[in-house]
Formats: sequence, structure tokens, C-alpha cells
Amino acid sequence: MDTDNLPPPVTDSSEKDVIILREMLGIGDDYVSGSRLAELLGISRVAVWSYMEKMRSQGFDFEAIRSKGYRLTRQPSLLNEALVKASLPRSANGLRIIVLEETDSTNSEAERLLAMSEDAPFAVFSHKQTEGRGRLGRSWHSPPNGNLYMSFGFRPNVSPSRLASFTLWMGINLCECINAFCQVASKLKWPNDLQIEGKKVAGILTEARMDADQTRELVLGVGLNVNGKAEDWPEALKESATSIFQETDQQTNLNRLCAALCGRITLAYEQFLEDKHRSELINRWPQYDSLKDQSVSLLQGEARISGIARGIDSQGALIVEGEDGSKFHVRAGEVTLEK
Repeated sequence: MDTDNLPPPVTDSSEKDVIILREMLGIGDDYVSGSRLAELLGISRVAVWSYMEKMRSQGFDFEAIRSKGYRLTRQPSLLNEALVKASLPRSANGLRIIVLEETDSTNSEAERLLAMSEDAPFAVFSHKQTEGRGRLGRSWHSPPNGNLYMSFGFRPNVSPSRLASFTLWMGINLCECINAFCQVASKLKWPNDLQIEGKKVAGILTEARMDADQTRELVLGVGLNVNGKAEDWPEALKESATSIFQETDQQTNLNRLCAALCGRITLAYEQFLEDKHRSELINRWPQYDSLKDQSVSLLQGEARISGIARGIDSQGALIVEGEDGSKFHVRAGEVTLEK
């Protein structure tokens, strides 16, 4: 073997797992030779086998055939950090992935990491949240049953006024990605709920730390009901919530969906930073607007506004048309459908 052309040895064991998985995922049902893996990792073929044995304890399995090599035959059903990293599209190659067994809230964890000067962007995932939270201080039901609880940490350094349309822009990108991957038809209920046939499938919580003229830290939190079943939910949620599984009757591969979402969110964030998203948001909004042309009401301060939802303006405000034809541009509030 020509040792002069070998890559430097990979010393981080988790990165070795990523390299092994990336090679196997990239080749599909074919086989990867042991010498190829050994060369990539800078270790012996015996050591490659040892790493595969360790990965079996995480839910992976491999087939080995002499003179052919190895192929991946089983993947874990729950989130696996190495598998997510190995599945990331190119657009998310620079995104750090953190998968936790349990945390109070992925948004809180992202805020702590930003406060400790963690390099951004990064994404935090957890199998379970003990204090998951949503908009307006509400709690988010977060059991360990195959859903996605995730938060992305950014340091955008943009004017606070630029954030007005951030959640909506990320919302329609989430809809597009989930719809394509899971073959569903989710829409966005202004300003931050993803729905399928009027039932909530995901919620978005955006939190920021701002100075007078700059947004220093930004956290995008998403709770997505993927493989959860209605019988596992509190009674209060069974009529108003749904999951991808409830809509398709199929289990979704969490790791592949997670990787796809990371790619889409990273790309959408770059477009937001470049301020190239405004016209796209307006153009694509009607396709994902769950309130389109429906009778709505909402409180704005002490006043109740009722009318027909007529889309959004360039700043992301909801346009509500009154009975007399006048139009209100609502920038915040809790919207309900009028029956």
C-alpha cells in the first residue's frame, strides 16, 4: 500500500462512524471494500471491523462478503447523530449536528450554546423534551415517540426589522421539504403553525437576542409530529393535532427527514441573509396559506378584528379585509377561524 497518498488518520471515533456510513449510503446496495474504508480512515482493516461491531450496538447491521466487502443492511429507527451527519446534503455540510437523549428544551439548549460562543450555525435535536415550549408561553407535548424536536442556532447580525418575515419564510420552506419528503400537503397557518387538513402537525418558535441595531443571536425551534400516534397524546390534543404517521399510515425515516430539513433550513437561512427571499415569500405564500380567503378573527390589544384573510404583505403582516372593504395589516396576534 502506498502510505504516502493516504489521508491523515481520523482520530474522532464518531467521525469514523460518519465516514463509514457516508461511503455505504453513497453506494446503495453495493459493497464497500474493507481496504477502501481502511484507507479513508487511516486504520487497519481489523480496526474497521471493530468499529462496525461497535455500531451494531447503536442499531446498525452490516453484511460482509469475502472479496466484495461490506454493505449496510439495517439502520436505527431513532435519531442517530452519525447517521444524520452522513445523510446531510451538500447545502448543510458546514452545519454542526448535536443529538441529545433528553433536554429541557432544544431552544433553551441552543440559547445556552450561543451564550457559550458555540460556532454557528448549528442544529440541536433531542429524543425528548421535559419543558418543550411553544409560542405565547405554551408548553409543547414532547414524548420520546419518534417525533422531531429541533432548534437551529444562528448569528445573523442583521437589523431587527429584517426578522419580521423570518418565521414565515422558514415556515414555507419547512412545508415544501416535508411535503416532498413525506408525500403530504401541509400548509402554514399564520404566523407559525404547520397544518394538514386543518390539524396542527408542527409549530415554529423563533427567539432572538437583539441590540439596538443588530440581531446578535437567533434560534429557530421546530416541533414536528412525525411518527407519533393519537393514542399517545393528551385528550386535549387528539382533535386538534395530527402527525405524518396519522396522515400517511407509514413510518417516516427520521434520520433522512432530519438531514433533508437541515439542508433546506440552511439554504433558506442563506437566502434570508442575502435578503433574496422577500419576493419569493410573496410568490409562494398563496400555495401554503391555510387561512387563504377564510373568515378569521383575532385580538390586537383590546380590539377584536374580524374579516377575510387576504394573504400577507412584504413584511409578513397578515392582511385582513373587513366587511366594508378596508384592510388591516396585522403584525402579531392569535388568529382563529370563524365558523
